Amino acid sequence: MKTIFNGLLALLLCTCVSAQITAQEDFRKMAPEPGPVPEIQIGDFQDFTLDNGLQVVLVENHKLPRVSYQLYVDVPAHLESDYAGASDMMGDMLRRATSTMTKQEIDEAVDFIGANLSTSGRGAYASTITKYKDEVIKMMADVVLDAQFPQEDFDKVKDDALANLKSALSNPDAIADRARRVVTFGPNHPYGELTTEKSLNAITLPIVEEYYNTYFVPNRSYLVMVGDLTRADAEKMANQHFGDWEQKLVAEPEFTMPVSPEGVTVNFVPRSGAVQSNIIITSPVKLEPGTKEAIRADLVNSILGSGFEGRLFKNLREDKAYTYGAYSSANDDKLVGTFTARSNVRSEVTDSAVTEFMYELKKISTEDVSDDELARAKTSVYGSFGRALENPQRIASYALNTLRYDLDRDFYPTYLQRVQKSSANDLREVAEDLITPDNINIIVVGDKAVAEKLARFATNGKINYLDENGLEIDMAAMEAPADLTPQQVITDYIDAIGGLTALQAVRNYSQVMEATIQGQTMQQTMIKDGGKKFSSQTTAMGSVMADQRYNDGQVKMTQMGQTMAANDEMTKGMAAQAALFPVADLANRIDEVTVTGTEMIDGKKVVVLKETESGAQYFFDQTSKLLVRQVQDQGGVTATIDYGDYKTIDGVMFPYSTSISGVMPFPLDMKTTDLKVNTEIDQTLFDVD
Repeated sequence: MKTIFNGLLALLLCTCVSAQITAQEDFRKMAPEPGPVPEIQIGDFQDFTLDNGLQVVLVENHKLPRVSYQLYVDVPAHLESDYAGASDMMGDMLRRATSTMTKQEIDEAVDFIGANLSTSGRGAYASTITKYKDEVIKMMADVVLDAQFPQEDFDKVKDDALANLKSALSNPDAIADRARRVVTFGPNHPYGELTTEKSLNAITLPIVEEYYNTYFVPNRSYLVMVGDLTRADAEKMANQHFGDWEQKLVAEPEFTMPVSPEGVTVNFVPRSGAVQSNIIITSPVKLEPGTKEAIRADLVNSILGSGFEGRLFKNLREDKAYTYGAYSSANDDKLVGTFTARSNVRSEVTDSAVTEFMYELKKISTEDVSDDELARAKTSVYGSFGRALENPQRIASYALNTLRYDLDRDFYPTYLQRVQKSSANDLREVAEDLITPDNINIIVVGDKAVAEKLARFATNGKINYLDENGLEIDMAAMEAPADLTPQQVITDYIDAIGGLTALQAVRNYSQVMEATIQGQTMQQTMIKDGGKKFSSQTTAMGSVMADQRYNDGQVKMTQMGQTMAANDEMTKGMAAQAALFPVADLANRIDEVTVTGTEMIDGKKVVVLKETESGAQYFFDQTSKLLVRQVQDQGGVTATIDYGDYKTIDGVMFPYSTSISGVMPFPLDMKTTDLKVNTEIDQTLFDVD
């Protein structure tokens, strides 16, 4: 009997535990009911206007002895036309000098008190501890109102702008965004206007000064003061430092509202060698800040693609494994808003990914969201809005928005109540206007081999091919001439850099290159001898960071003082580097190279060669015949190497500018500082023992 009883007890316990586990599993499947709407105490901000029209906003917060100041200049939307990029350059110039201080003196004064001070094409920002509140606002006022524009600093800013543009044009995400702007708004709209190399080169110092004098006026500006300040402090400092700023009228151009396309357009930016496709699906929308539609659009976007819980993320990443992430955004704007969905996917699934995007866009714009999704979206907004209010700077941004967009004073204090009242039907009505999958732009940056698979999504069945500036190109005209052979391309290149006789006369050469990384100078000394010996030493901060040596089949590589074990891949790679002119040597194995077509780089047509085995690609300017780019795989990472600034040394042209991107978070721009041909070489540099 005891045995039977124990067996029954065990069975009962198992049944109870099983039921408990089942209940827990059922509980986990259900999202918790959203709690009541949190009571948010934003607190009212204070504001006043100076006689010159400057609007001052004060958000008091005495919990910490800190203050911050933001001067926001509400520059009207306008076209910079031939001088696109002037506003950004002006912002960089603001902090360069005043009539009494140089840039170095400004930097030292800011660092001495542990403050922050930055400028942009729309104003300035500064922060410090309360003790130095007067000193910092004076410095901020000085750099804005007493700005000087030294020619020497302008030249540096312009060089930086050109380097940043070059970096952007090597980044697929940046290229996709440039194409998005042009396709969505048009090149003749302020939001679709792009900075180009041509426009940057056209900008002169007087152009930058004209921008400053035209748009930096008090009657279109806001001074936002946050932190351990009183109303008396704010009034005193605002009048003392900004009261004499002279107002003037600023023209506010009008622009036609961009509209969604008639049907679906597919726009493709070819990028040879791309192993993934950058997808953006977008359209302009009428979505003004401070409206109930903007609030509901945030909820729609939260459900569709604002994060890990979004439908796009769950579909394209968790279910299909096409990508690491897929997201969307709904941006309100007084002039014109935008809806955008985006992801970076593997090249081979580009069309499949677009299919899933279109499915999700169609679904959310035609069907009510579930009660569970709506509840989770509201809960997410409750939490993020409440957390944001812990930051006084966010409260200040709400105050600024209230004044800029002429919102009701209770818009932000009652924001969560408006969220709470939004229904599934409300969201569907907004989604119908916000997301229009039958009238939308699809933009893809990737290898052109995947392009034609996307034609089926276009209403007209055609692909619009674009260059890196979003301008349409004729792909038929981009086809390589039928009679152009790899042999001819390499022969033309050899002739362009000096000719076969001149190359054969080169026995060795040494080259010194320098680059700046986070303020530190890195130097690489590279020596090649006879095509069978190679030596490279990279130094930074007085130390040898890397030492590579190749001597007729033997290799030695040291990094940070540690010797790396040699392998076949390392030996093969360094043997290729040892060649005096590796690209010219392709002529000796021309059957391993094919002409794949032509592309546009920096507005110039280039011919593309591809090595069959390695997949490395070489881009030759069709006019100069010089090598301008090389794309190759380096340890699973696609490296893009751009060459320029060719100079002739002993009858042979060498590139003095080399930019490497894709292998680091930022491009590595290297400049040749010394190059000698047929010189005395220290043979110990090739020792591999």
